[in-house]
Amino acid sequence: MTKRLFIAMFILLVSCGKEAIRSKPQLRIKSVSSTNVPVGSDLQVTLRLSDKEGDFVDTLWIKKRTSNCGLGNFTDSVLYRIPEETPRTKNFDADVLVTFSYAIELQPRCGKSDTAIFSFWIRDFAGNNSDTVTTSRIIIQRL
Repeated sequence: MTKRLFIAMFILLVSCGKEAIRSKPQLRIKSVSSTNVPVGSDLQVTLRLSDKEGDFVDTLWIKKRTSNCGLGNFTDSVLYRIPEETPRTKNFDADVLVTFSYAIELQPRCGKSDTAIFSFWIRDFAGNNSDTVTTSRIIIQRL
């Protein structure tokens, strides 16, 4: 994998319902750009990250599990970083955009279309792990 996969903070909003934000980081999937990825197309997953203390680490863990070809599976944290300049404020509540490149992370490795599920989790400096959130099945096309 290369640095073509990136994470970008694109909205920073302070939550109106501050009482709903907990000390343990919270992740939820807001949207997935497609459940059927054509050849050459990227996949974008928008996550919502909330943390009462704003002390989440910069590492977003991601796991890819495929149905047909185990060669496409991975668990990684090295290239999935929340930018350092992201303000770590109390009652942090913002969207995180994760983009997977077809050529690098998505392309089926066994010469036929495959189905993948992506899981995400994050930790804070106090050692609290978020719950793991998982996409529905995503079909990745291959010629």
